[in-house]
Amino acid sequence: MLGYLVAGAPFVVAGVALAGLGWPAPRAGVAAVAAALAGALLWPGLGSEGLWMAFLGGLETSGRVLYVLFGGLLLYNLLSAGGAVEAVSRFLGRVEPEPEALALLTVIGVGPFFESVTGFGVAVVISAPILLGAGFSPLRAAVLAGWGQCAVPWGALGVGTVIGADLARMPFAELSDASALLSLPLFPVFGLSAVALAGGWGGLRRRGAEAALLGLFMGAATLGTSLFLVPELSGAAGGLAATGAFLLLRWRRLSGTALPIRALLPYGFLLALLTLSNGVEAVERALETLGPVSAGPGLSLLVSAGFAAVLLGLGLRSSGGALRSTLGQWLPTAGAVVTFVAAGGVVAASGAAALLASGAVGLGPSYPVAAAVIGGLGGVLTGSNAASNALFMPFQTEAARALGGSEGLTAAVQNVAGSQSSLLAPQRVILAAAATGLLGREGEIVRASLPPVLISIAVLGLLGVVFF
Repeated sequence: MLGYLVAGAPFVVAGVALAGLGWPAPRAGVAAVAAALAGALLWPGLGSEGLWMAFLGGLETSGRVLYVLFGGLLLYNLLSAGGAVEAVSRFLGRVEPEPEALALLTVIGVGPFFESVTGFGVAVVISAPILLGAGFSPLRAAVLAGWGQCAVPWGALGVGTVIGADLARMPFAELSDASALLSLPLFPVFGLSAVALAGGWGGLRRRGAEAALLGLFMGAATLGTSLFLVPELSGAAGGLAATGAFLLLRWRRLSGTALPIRALLPYGFLLALLTLSNGVEAVERALETLGPVSAGPGLSLLVSAGFAAVLLGLGLRSSGGALRSTLGQWLPTAGAVVTFVAAGGVVAASGAAALLASGAVGLGPSYPVAAAVIGGLGGVLTGSNAASNALFMPFQTEAARALGGSEGLTAAVQNVAGSQSSLLAPQRVILAAAATGLLGREGEIVRASLPPVLISIAVLGLLGVVFF
């Protein structure tokens, strides 16, 4: 029992520091690393041989995350300086003046779409400013923007699910299909949570039915795309379909409202770049010659930022101001990202992650509940369903095999649980805090974001028990 407590100490320390003590994320990250290192170096059941490589791998991961974050923040600040964010906010406000409906659109439509085509939490720095411009408080804007990552299994065009499928020794399409099926009841949970946060019980009475139906529609579009079209685009198609349905219901207002084409062009340009870089083989090969700078959506974000500056006619002074604002938001996040990623690496390399997972095998038929919790813990610690799958997928499927249960179902529970809970990870909470001016108040964002994530984990555990 004491070994499990030592192995789980980094999780406990990070949670208490952020949600209990209200520490800023960099300070909580240092505490988590210290707890992980203490366990690896002092507890006999854990090892310290791979710590150096874990730190190096953590630095590489942190570099990729911070690269993407810088590009996303720079694009936002340039769009803000050019009036594009305000123009989009005004447009959405004219199409739908009710705040709970706008919150629903962000969480079930816009956010999932951008998270699917970019990944790494970039959807947060795109949607949070729009919510702020629409009059939401910084805390509510941060929480709603975070919930917009509910399609993380297909984030960055399904990279994490590809890793999970490989480790589970099953086809990517099969894991995508199972993950989409398990996600079907979860999207309405996030939709209902959005209208409840934005409008309280009154918002639920006015928009609850629409939230549930739109969530189911998004889930159906995601599942249909995975089953019959291109699994990698499932999340993007689901978000786009939900956005289209939302706007179609308001076609009378939309027909009389001028579309802010100039303000939306940078987003369209970004989407075009991402489609080219991920879907055209010749472009992919050309980008590979550039090395790590072209990996992920970071380069596309930077190019889109330059396009936005030119399109909106920003001079050197305005562009320089946007760059200074970006650095002011970005630099405080770097320490937190590095420390939390390092903590995850130490937990994996020391054997603490495997020790925690091994204790769940004795649960027998109720193991699927533990599988959902384990996947969720991995997502919270790493901030990525890819990293969560890397930590726990091999054990999860092996445990299912040993217990005579469904390996495919267990793999999907791991994949979706890690994805849904990753929006609570410090790295992603920092994105929301940076985009809404709440740096240092990350614990408040975590506490307010918890309900739909906990419900999702419970639903996944229940489904796992029923069909295991």
